[in-house]
Amino acid sequence: MRKTEDHHDEGRVAEEAARWFARLQGEAATGDDWLAFERWLQASPAHAHAYERLELLWVDLDQAEIARELGGRPLVAAARRRTPEPASRRTRGGSPDLVRRRVWIGAGGAIAAALVVAVGVGLKPGAAPEQVYATAPGQTRVVTLADGTRIQLNSASKITVRFDGDARRVEMADAEAVFDVTHDAKRPFLIAAGDRQVRVVGTQFNLRRRDGLVDLTVSRGTVEVRPTDRLDAQPTRVTVGQELTHTEGQPAQVLKVADPDVAFAWTNGQLIYRDQPLSAVAADLTRRFGTPVRTADARTAAVRFSGVLVVDNEADVLRRLAAYAPVRVERTSTEIILHHR
Repeated sequence: MRKTEDHHDEGRVAEEAARWFARLQGEAATGDDWLAFERWLQASPAHAHAYERLELLWVDLDQAEIARELGGRPLVAAARRRTPEPASRRTRGGSPDLVRRRVWIGAGGAIAAALVVAVGVGLKPGAAPEQVYATAPGQTRVVTLADGTRIQLNSASKITVRFDGDARRVEMADAEAVFDVTHDAKRPFLIAAGDRQVRVVGTQFNLRRRDGLVDLTVSRGTVEVRPTDRLDAQPTRVTVGQELTHTEGQPAQVLKVADPDVAFAWTNGQLIYRDQPLSAVAADLTRRFGTPVRTADARTAAVRFSGVLVVDNEADVLRRLAAYAPVRVERTSTEIILHHR
C-alpha cells in the first residue's frame, strides 16, 4: 500500500513540475509566476528533483525535428498538440501501448508526454538543438528561455541559443539585446559576440554587436569578457555601472564608468546619444524603422550628435533630429538621406 502511495505522490510531483515547465516557458510568464515557482521549488526536495529531471531530459534529447516543426517552442507547442489520435492514424505512431503513453491527461501530463513521445519515436540523446530568435527592422521581442533567462531583442537582431549539459550558449550575429540571466552555478551562460566571449552566472546587462563593434553595459551583477581565441586568459570583469567597448579584430578594449539607463533606453522607446557620429544615428534609425537612412557624405557622417530621440514614428523622429542637429532630411522613393546644413 505504501509503495502505491509513493508512486502516486511521485506522479503528482512530476505532473506539477511539468506544469511549471510549461508555464515558465510561455511569454506570458510574470514575475509573480517566478516567485510562486521558487516557493514551490523550495517546499520539498522532491519538487526540485522532479523539475531537474524534467529539465535535464529536455536538454539531453535531440529534439531537432520537433523544434523545427514547432518554431522553437517545442514543449509548450507539443503540449497543445498532444490530443488522442483517431484509430486510423494510430498505427503510424506505433503500438496501442505507445499511443497511450503519448496521451496524458491535463496540461502537465501533456508536457511530459511530449518528452515521452520523443523517446518513443526513436530520437536519440545528443546535443540540444539550436534555437534561433530574430527580429525584423522595427520589431522588438521578449524571449524567455527554459531556465528562466529573459532576453529582450532590439530591432533587426538575431541570436542563436543552445543549452548543453555543461553550459548555456548564445551566439550573437548583428544584434542588440538585454539579458537577464538566471543564476545557475553548474551551467554558466556563455555568449559569443564576434571575437569576444561573455561569461555570465546570473546578472542583467545590455550587449550590442553592430558593424564590428561590441558594447557591453552591466546593470546588475558581474560579467567576464575574454578573447574567444584565448579562453584561458585572465578575464576582464565588468560590473554594475561599467561599460566595455571593443572593436573586433583589435587586441584592445576599453572599460569605463557608464550610465546603464543610456544603454537600456531603447527598451523604453528612446535612443540616447552622447557625442556620437551621425552615421551611428542613421544606422540605428534604419534598424528601427526598416527604411534605409544614410548620410550624404563623409562630412555629414562625422557630425557629432548628443540628445534623446523618442522613437514613436519615423516622420516625427526625423523631424526632431533635424531640429536638434545641423541636418536636412531628404526623402526619395527608396531611402532617407541626411545632408549637412
